[in-house]
Amino acid sequence: MAYIFNQAWKQLDNYFKENNLNVIKQRAWLEQFSDIEQAIYSLNKNNMNKIIKSSDPQRIRVVTILDSDYPKLLKEIYDPPALLYLLGNDLHYDEKLTVSVIGSRHSTNYGEKVTRMIVEALQHPERTIVSGMAIGIDSIAQISALKCGMNSIAVLGSGVDVCYPKSKINLYEDLIEKGSIVSEYPPGTPPKAYHFPIRNRIISGLSSALIVAEAGLKSGTMITAECAINQGRDVFAIPGSVFMKQSQGCHQLINDGARIIVDQNAIFSLAGEFSTSIPPQEKKLLAFIHQLQPNFTQLINALKYQTSELSILLGKLEAIGYIEQQFGKFVLTDKGMSALN
Repeated sequence: MAYIFNQAWKQLDNYFKENNLNVIKQRAWLEQFSDIEQAIYSLNKNNMNKIIKSSDPQRIRVVTILDSDYPKLLKEIYDPPALLYLLGNDLHYDEKLTVSVIGSRHSTNYGEKVTRMIVEALQHPERTIVSGMAIGIDSIAQISALKCGMNSIAVLGSGVDVCYPKSKINLYEDLIEKGSIVSEYPPGTPPKAYHFPIRNRIISGLSSALIVAEAGLKSGTMITAECAINQGRDVFAIPGSVFMKQSQGCHQLINDGARIIVDQNAIFSLAGEFSTSIPPQEKKLLAFIHQLQPNFTQLINALKYQTSELSILLGKLEAIGYIEQQFGKFVLTDKGMSALN
């Protein structure tokens, strides 16, 4: 549970600024203390400004690097923020299933379509999609995640109470209700150009893997990808047209060793890599296949799926390696049997 942002946190932020403490030094200063209460008390012996815990998604809250709620993956990077300001849900989610999906602000129709397909393929009740709420690929990834019933975290280059870009106010409000908005910048901080390259390390740091849908060669997306590589995260990239500048960054990443996503089956396989459990809908389908070894028509008639919906789901399970076809019938593989048990 995070702490309500109040005068005590303003005092701590002022102390950091007055003493020119960067994030490395802020962490070192905080880690002198056994908990954040002691750190706050050291600045205010009269204890006038108490810190109060809250899970109210509508209130600005603070998570510190000393707290158990602080994301573990983020804490592992070289320069994690000492304080994370938060709006929306508390940061309680399965970090192993967290994926960052990012890309160009000047997205193409192709990039937008692929982004939606990626997010839909990654659908899982415990999945979290992280991005920057920017115009283009970022916001499309987060809108798609929320539509699919997944959690999503936006990392801002402003205070969490400053919606930027303003055109994404609907997404901003949806994230407060259904996901989370975080920033290392105190409330009220306006967006500055130099904030965004700095915050990009948090987008990659919160996730176990990073997917780049589109990127120019010299772009914030490429900075985030570099952060992910330096943090030891898996980086995936979508190839595009050789004539489109929005694909040049992805092609460079692939050339440098990023894993390439070449088709829908590769996306489904990717989803399997990031999953530690099977969604109920897929588990029900696996159980049915295990019992009856049905063909496609029998599945349609018995489970009442739309043809397109069933085709996508079967393709995903086959790409992951849970099922295979034998003489027109679907059967479970050994991997599928293990997943079902």
